Amino acid sequence: MRQKGAAIKSTLQSIVNLYGEESLKRVKERLPAAMLAQIEPRVLPVAWYPIEVSAAIHEAIRDTLGEGKWQASHALGVEAARIDFTGVYRVLLRSIQYDTMWDRAQRAWTNYNSQGDTQWIDRERGHAVGVITRVSGFNLGVWEAVAGRLEGLLQMSGAKGAIIEVKESSATGCRLDAMWLE
Repeated sequence: MRQKGAAIKSTLQSIVNLYGEESLKRVKERLPAAMLAQIEPRVLPVAWYPIEVSAAIHEAIRDTLGEGKWQASHALGVEAARIDFTGVYRVLLRSIQYDTMWDRAQRAWTNYNSQGDTQWIDRERGHAVGVITRVSGFNLGVWEAVAGRLEGLLQMSGAKGAIIEVKESSATGCRLDAMWLE
C-alpha cells in the first residue's frame, strides 16, 4: 500500500499551520530513522510513499501533539484539506452538490492512495455512512486524518457545520459516519 506525497506534504504543512515549526521538528524527531529518511530533505507531491511513512507520522503526532490521543490527526486532516483544495478547486467544491462529492469519493481516493475502495452505503440529507475497504497498514491516526479531510471538504463545500467520525477501524478498512448542516 502506498500513499501520494501530496497527502504527506499537506499533513506536515498542517502541523506548521496549526502548531508551528517547532512542533513539526518534534514530530520529525519522533520518527524512526528509516521513515524520516524517506521524507527528508523534502516530500515530492507526485511520488508514492509506503503507507508506513504516513502511519509513523501519525503515531509521532499522537505522541508529541496529541497527548497520547489520535484527535490531533483529525484536526490536521481538516487543515490538510484546506491546503490541498485552494484557488479554483475551492470554487469548484462550492458549486457541487453533496451527493456528487460522495459519488466522486473513489476517484479522489485513488489520487491519494494506491489501493482501496470507498463506498457510501447510506446517504440522506445531512448524513452519510461510508466504508473504506481493501487497504493495508492504516492506523487510527491515518483514519482520523482521512475523516478530517472529508470534514474539511464538507466545510469548504458550504456545510454550515460538519463532523465525520471514525466508527470502526482496522489496518485494512474503516467505517465513517458523516453529519452536516446545509
